Amino acid sequence: MQRRDPAGLAILLLVLVTAIPAAVLVLPNTASYVVPQAARDLGLSGGEAAGFVRATGLAMPALLLATPLAAVLARRRTPWGVLFGGLALLLGAQASAAYATSVPLTGLLRAVEGVGAGAVLPAALLLACERPERRLATGVWAAALTGSLLLATPAVLAVTPGPYGAYAAEWRVILHPYWWLGATALVGTGLLGVLRLRPPIGPGVPAPTRGERVLLLLPVAPAAGFAFLAVVTTYAWSPGGQLILAACAVTGLLGIALAGSRGAVTGSPLGYAVVMVAVGLLSMPVTGPLAGLLGGRGVPFGPFAVGAGCAALAVLTATATRRPAGRGAVMCGFGLVTAAMVALVAMGAGADRWELSGALGALGTGMGLALGTTLRPAGAGPALFGLTLCLPAVLGGHLVVGPLQVARVGAVTRTGGSTAQALAALTDAYRMWLVSACVIAVVLAVATAWSGRGRARRAAAVAAAPGSSGAALPTG
Repeated sequence: MQRRDPAGLAILLLVLVTAIPAAVLVLPNTASYVVPQAARDLGLSGGEAAGFVRATGLAMPALLLATPLAAVLARRRTPWGVLFGGLALLLGAQASAAYATSVPLTGLLRAVEGVGAGAVLPAALLLACERPERRLATGVWAAALTGSLLLATPAVLAVTPGPYGAYAAEWRVILHPYWWLGATALVGTGLLGVLRLRPPIGPGVPAPTRGERVLLLLPVAPAAGFAFLAVVTTYAWSPGGQLILAACAVTGLLGIALAGSRGAVTGSPLGYAVVMVAVGLLSMPVTGPLAGLLGGRGVPFGPFAVGAGCAALAVLTATATRRPAGRGAVMCGFGLVTAAMVALVAMGAGADRWELSGALGALGTGMGLALGTTLRPAGAGPALFGLTLCLPAVLGGHLVVGPLQVARVGAVTRTGGSTAQALAALTDAYRMWLVSACVIAVVLAVATAWSGRGRARRAAAVAAAPGSSGAALPTG
């Protein structure tokens, strides 16, 4: 009988609910709102402003590259060490924001933040998988991830200073929003390290096989491709070319998810990897542009908080209940996501708070239900594999909606249109993205059903085979 460790569990849950948001909040880039302040503080000319915005966007490419590498390192070594190192990097870069006195230094700090955040996410997941209370711990991890992805952009916009503030250096707030989350997580991780000196309370996660380590590195290629696109497409590429490349990249990502979902090492009974691609594509790329349309720094925070709360509640309900849900719950989740997209298309940017709360609540509930249901039977290897695909999907969604908005606004400005017409063009482009997102949600629902077909029987056979080294872990 395993002995209980309530103190260790409580500290781990505290680490999860602070470390995951601290890592995800690195992703939004709100530099365009503080360009006048940064130009005064750093002495930038008009042509250097674009370089400043480009430099502050290096966190996401760095995170994409770091996540699969950190996942392999955490499986080979100790996840606690990887988590502590990632948090130390993240917090150190945020604490050094005062030294961002040039564009290259700003870009370096943002890249270091991305590397630290990329190490935090997989290491925290593995720590959750090690617990005897695995379903609760992984549920909290997934709830924190989904809620943070939905809430990240409006949360960062809420603390972004105005462009013409009296204090020029105030723009550096965007380099360390909510730094106390990382500090709290670092202290909690240190306490976990002290508790780990005691004898282990459970069997932990089985050692990785060579095949698992190789397959966890498979997403490095698409992650590198997405990181490359994130950088080069900022150099005046045509919106049409960007859309074609983004579509090809997202299609390739889905192909990898389908192949991994049906594999013996990275597969899961209900298609977890494909669901993680859906979470990436339909979370921040949907709520981020919406927050910008609703007022930027003055965005109403409540509806997004409702969406994040519903997502967290749905994940915890799906992972912590005694009876596991099946494929029907996953399809119900995709149905709610699609209904939310349709509602957002119908409402547009003129919706009131209650209408937005309903739509975003449905989006969060559907996403959380699908994620929690598919994560529950997934082992450590499949869970990490899905995570390494989720984050490139976040960037993939932005690479679709961004060119759409640039193309529509560019058409208005070339004809000498007014600011109101440009805003209307942004709204039309966002509606086009939502229509595309509806189609994507349906395609991913079909792909999830196909990838999970017959997978449960194969997973049981692999788990029973000698030398499988825990390719299929118990749901704990």
